[in-house]
Amino acid sequence: MLAGGALGLSTAGWQTVERIAWAADPNATSVCEINSVLSCSSVFSHWQSSALGVPNSLIAMGVFGTVMSAGLAGVLGSRLSRGYVATVFGLTVFMTAFVVWYLEQSALSIGVLCLFCVGCAVNIVVAGIAVTRVASRTGALGGGGFGRGVAAMVGSGADLVAWLGLAALLALMMWLGLAL
Repeated sequence: MLAGGALGLSTAGWQTVERIAWAADPNATSVCEINSVLSCSSVFSHWQSSALGVPNSLIAMGVFGTVMSAGLAGVLGSRLSRGYVATVFGLTVFMTAFVVWYLEQSALSIGVLCLFCVGCAVNIVVAGIAVTRVASRTGALGGGGFGRGVAAMVGSGADLVAWLGLAALLALMMWLGLAL
């Protein structure tokens, strides 16, 4: 959680700096302007980059900051409440769904990828693996069907298959979207 959150926060923070520079001068060159397929500024100019009203990187900073702080609290020996861990799990699932949608939009609708967005996708998968396991271990998802299902997935390792399968699906989607 700490690693995924910290790396995600760094990636989203850097993207925010690039986004501010682009807003000040849309003709300025971003550090991730590699070619016509890998270009942050080309993505910044589309509505999808501010889908919830603010730049997506600001939302990512909040989510990754929360995940990172929970990971740091755990490393330092704190016992987080089940409700807090469940909230972090929910934020991680939300961010994962948002990243899947956004990369689908980038690859298949816009036809351009932002390297920072790809970095956020990698980091949410890393964080998601850890958050899922912590939520299961602490019983944060309850004893109902969902909580038992997640616990069974973690116990069998199927959660890793699901998260890594999602990463593979994202990679395939990006490759297909950009190769066609």
